Amino acid sequence: MQPKKKRRNVPLNSAAWLKLRAQVLAEEPLCRTCMASGIVTPATDVDHIHNGTGDFTDDNRREALQPLCASCHSRKTRAEMNGEAVTVPGCDVNGIPLDPSHPWRQPT
Repeated sequence: MQPKKKRRNVPLNSAAWLKLRAQVLAEEPLCRTCMASGIVTPATDVDHIHNGTGDFTDDNRREALQPLCASCHSRKTRAEMNGEAVTVPGCDVNGIPLDPSHPWRQPT
């Protein structure tokens, strides 16, 4: 017998989620991951920051959510599902890797 899956407090198709999602995107209309890399990209998705923990008890807290573009959200979700680290591909115009965890981006 498989363990019972945890359920979200706020189902993703509910009016409460749609209202919270709209609030997040209104407060922060740009992708947080792209902005950290110096790229301005409109946010289209709202992400549960710690989705991989399986703890959905605080889904409706604003600080547990972040705005992301579709590309960053897909990359993060795929990495979480595969148990991989979330990375940011590519480099900026100066050839510096965009991934904030890359050794070149670490303070010396």
